[in-house]
Formats: sequence, structure tokens, C-alpha cells
Amino acid sequence: MKLHRRQMLAASAAALAAPSIARAQAVTLEFPSWQAEEPGNREWLRAVIAEFESKNAGVKVNLFQIPFAQFVNQMTTRFAGNNPPDIVHLPARNFPSFAAQDWLAPLDDRLKGTDIPATWTPLREEMVWDGKTQGVLLMGYGSILYYNEKLLAEAGLGVPTTPEQWLAAIEKTTKRDQGVFGLATTTVEHPQLLVDVGTWVTGLGLDWLEGGRYRFTDPKIVDAFEQYRKSVRFAPPGQSTESTRQIFADGKAAFLRDGPWVFPITQRAPEAVRPHLKMARLPFKFVSGGTSNSFHIAAKTTGRKADLVWEFIRAATSPALQEQFTVLTGSPAPRRDALGAAQAEKLPHLKLVNASAAEARNLFPVVPSVRENYNEFARAVAQAAMRMQSSDTPTATVLADLQRNLERQIPLK
Repeated sequence: MKLHRRQMLAASAAALAAPSIARAQAVTLEFPSWQAEEPGNREWLRAVIAEFESKNAGVKVNLFQIPFAQFVNQMTTRFAGNNPPDIVHLPARNFPSFAAQDWLAPLDDRLKGTDIPATWTPLREEMVWDGKTQGVLLMGYGSILYYNEKLLAEAGLGVPTTPEQWLAAIEKTTKRDQGVFGLATTTVEHPQLLVDVGTWVTGLGLDWLEGGRYRFTDPKIVDAFEQYRKSVRFAPPGQSTESTRQIFADGKAAFLRDGPWVFPITQRAPEAVRPHLKMARLPFKFVSGGTSNSFHIAAKTTGRKADLVWEFIRAATSPALQEQFTVLTGSPAPRRDALGAAQAEKLPHLKLVNASAAEARNLFPVVPSVRENYNEFARAVAQAAMRMQSSDTPTATVLADLQRNLERQIPLK
């Protein structure tokens, strides 16, 4: 049967239009990350992309690597130039500087249709800025106590469960004549010193700031710093964060306080040492922790692209991919109870990692003016910690000077 001329023309027009319609519907989401080639994270990000693309025909994700040393500067330049990427991945410590510029979209309305508010760890609150949730936490962690079971046994000690027990064990396991120390911790000026000191401050239920003012002259804060100072006396001097981890892995220190990412290092320890390296909950009432990185939508991204970016984020938050995140990266997923029973039995250290993250208290300052100037705050605290390590100046004097410096450098709004 022959087609009517009008039908033929219509069919021909439709055939010609089909490729252009397909091209119009094709979308590529740009996704720069410093973790695109990082083992564990690389595999997980690719799994998220595969899941997302399988459910969004015609949509592709262009994931590419930017070295971490350049990442924040490049993102800052792009946002300032009104050219942000589609999928925004940020180190959580840099989130405030982007949020303060109104560069990120509020997500509260989108979150209402998900289980994220009910199932994420309390550290998700770090994504709130100016009363609005502007990101989805990808990884928040609790600190871990790593210990050398052999060195403790030789000293007649068990795993400490209180700060007092830990201090006593650090001292008792130190054997300087044998090159063995009770504690491996950072002993050169480094932002990590804020975390090391913060383990004591947060662990004792304290905070750096309260009632709109710095608290460094508070006797309780002074006492927390003093306990930190005592512990460092039994640590090898002049050590970077990286070298302290190696000292512990080499069996030359009884304790190391660090994040879950140190576990793979312990598994590469010498064969004679490896079986003795264990993990435990921090010996404080409260577990100190922090946030690592997060996903966001740029405020400039609207319409279908914004919806697609949100669907990508939703894919990453699914229970299956959250469990896969923990298994592949060895880091805690923000979804509580993400690790199933089978994986917990197979990888028991991850059970502790997730449990510590679930109860962790953020050790970083939460006041907006300090969050915006985190690097300056961390540097000032690190300098005070180094002064305590290298001089006999009373702790109270060091902290009174620190408070005056911070009040001048970072005034509280």
C-alpha cells in the first residue's frame, strides 16, 4: 500500500529529525575529582557511574583526575569564573569557603524525599551552612586507636579504656634505649597537630569555642592540652604524620591515633610485626572525628542538569553502593549500618571503623567565621602545640597567648 504524499513527507521529516532529537537529549556530566585514580575510590566511583548511566539513557559522566595539591585552587577559579563542574566533589574542610560565596545549591527540598536525614551519621550536619544543607557527606570518620599487642603484653598491660590508662601505658611501653616509644604522633609543625590535640579536647567532651568566644583559657581546656603534652613526651621527636605511621608499622611504637586509612599500612608491616598490630576504640568517653569529602550541586546548575546530578548523588547513597564504598575504600560510609553481616564477618576491622564513625564527634570548629578561616586556625593551634613540645613554657601561658592571637587574627562574628 502506497503512503499518501502528506504522510510520506511527515515520515521523512520525522526520520530526519530523529538524530537531532537524540543529539539534543544526550548529556555529559563533567566530574573532576582528586580521587578519580586513587585505588579503592577509583573503583567505587566507576561503580556509581555505571549504576547511574544504566538508569539514565543518553547520559554520560566524564570523570577525570586533578591532583589534590591543585584541586581546590582550580575549583575556586572555576566557580569564581562562573564555570563550575556539573558534579561537584569537595574536600569537606573547604566546603565552608565555597558555601560562603553562595556557590552551592541548597538541597533540603531534595533531601526530604530520601532516607538520608534519618540514616546518615550525625557528621552530616557539617554540610549545613547558613541554615541550609548544601551538600551530601560522602565520608565522615571516627579516629581509631592502633596498638602493638606484643609491646603491651611485654609491659604487662591490656588495651587502655580511659585517658588515664592510656597515658600510663604510653609511658610504661617507652624504651628509649631500645628505640621503642609509647606513642607515634606528629612532632613537627603540621595541621595534623590540631587533630592530635583535638583528640583530647573532643574526647573529654569539650569544644574549642563556646558562647561566641574562644575557650583556650578555660581550665578544662588547659588540662586537656596538658594531657596531650604529657603523651608527646614519649614520642620520637621531629616526625611527620607520614613517618609516624611507618614507625608504628615497623613495631617501634606501642600506640598510634589515626584514621581508618592507616589499616592498609599495618597490613604491609614486616611479617614479624604484622600479627601484633591491632585496632580498638579510642580510650575516651567521646570518639573524635571529622569529615573528609562530599558531593554538591553548583548553584549555577539548574533544570535537567541539576536533576541529573542529584540522581547521580542518589545513586551513590544507595545501601548497596554504600556497603561497596566501605569494602573498596576501607573507610566508613556515612550511611549507618552500611556494612552487612557477611562483610562484617569477613572484614571485622571495618565493623570498628563504621562503629567509630557512627558515634564520632566533630573535632573541628563549627563557628562560621572560624570554618571559613580553618587553615589559619589550624596553623595557630599547631604553633602552640609545637611550643609546648619544644619549651618549658607553662601550658596555661601558651594557651593564653594562643587565645590572644586568634582573637586578633580570626575575630568571632
